[in-house]
Amino acid sequence: MRYYSCDSHVVEAAEIYAGLTDRFGDRAPFIEKDYDGKPGTWLVLPNGMRAVPVGRLGIAGASLTDPATHARIEQGYDGFNPGVMDPNARLDEQAQDGIVGEVMYPSLSMFTFAVPDDEVRDAAFRNHNDWVLNYCSVDRNRLIGVGCLPLPDVERAIAEIDRSAQLGVRGFAIPAHIDPAKPYCHPDFDPFWARAQEFGVPLTMHIFTGSSLEGGMPEHWGTPGGHLKGYTLAHTTIANTMMDLICGGVTERFPDLRFVCAEYETGWVGHFKQRLDHAAYRTPWEVSDELTMKPSEYFDRNCWVTFEDDVEGIATRHSIGVSNLVWGNDYPHHDSIWPNSRPILDDILSGVPDDETEQMVWGNVIDLYGLDPDKLPTAA
Repeated sequence: MRYYSCDSHVVEAAEIYAGLTDRFGDRAPFIEKDYDGKPGTWLVLPNGMRAVPVGRLGIAGASLTDPATHARIEQGYDGFNPGVMDPNARLDEQAQDGIVGEVMYPSLSMFTFAVPDDEVRDAAFRNHNDWVLNYCSVDRNRLIGVGCLPLPDVERAIAEIDRSAQLGVRGFAIPAHIDPAKPYCHPDFDPFWARAQEFGVPLTMHIFTGSSLEGGMPEHWGTPGGHLKGYTLAHTTIANTMMDLICGGVTERFPDLRFVCAEYETGWVGHFKQRLDHAAYRTPWEVSDELTMKPSEYFDRNCWVTFEDDVEGIATRHSIGVSNLVWGNDYPHHDSIWPNSRPILDDILSGVPDDETEQMVWGNVIDLYGLDPDKLPTAA
């Protein structure tokens, strides 16, 4: 049996923000050492939005309870595991974890989605997409770098998917939530959905990627429970977005779209599907007249969800859909299960039939990204 992570990350080099302040001034994010007197390397978002410690994003296998880990974080890029910035070393770190490949979502660029300036966001994502293509060039079968698209700006998003998909980007991140006054089911987004369907690339909505930093949650950051509530209830953000896409008719109009809901875990999904079907039955006037199936059936056809070490999700896998579950180790973030993915999977998948296990850790991601198993190592 082979294992392929469908939820890992790159940590983008500082160069993806190079030149943005020269072009856009204080509208642009930038990388700075010892920002505001705080040690370390920081991604600084414009207008005082937030400063993010870069060093925290590449220390998989380290414990935050260890003081040495915080010393590594203060080193910024220099404190990373070798394979975070060196893709050749990353292949060795895959083998160390017992896997043969990774789909890698953004890290720094997750926060760029919340930059309100369309022009800045577009420029930063063009840099990201070019950089990630170069990073993956050492082995495009074992390293799949997900690009970023500057939605909700439809015109710029179409231009960038045209450019970077033709260059070889095989999947794209889009905001997990946008302004509820104009949701994804608004007709203005249809030209983008049509183009994404034409390219046939999966569209990922990852935790912490949104048009605002609070994740679409009605919370107050910096107050007691702010981060706690936002993280614990994060899945409600993606559930809301999927309701817009399904009940608003997007998945009916564009049946070949493929959405990946990443890093929200999965124990909530079976109940969500059941309750959504019942809600559509109780209030059919709130569902698009276009729908020809139950909402859960669109979810089954058009949506995949990632799990890391989610026991509750595995217990309800048949309600979720075994064919809709894809596993990821979240490397190289600090809460990754690397380098212990195999024993952890052995534990949470204990009692699961081998054919179902293989589908979730291998077959589904191979189908989703059109990978050729013969071009991947036979074992790690």
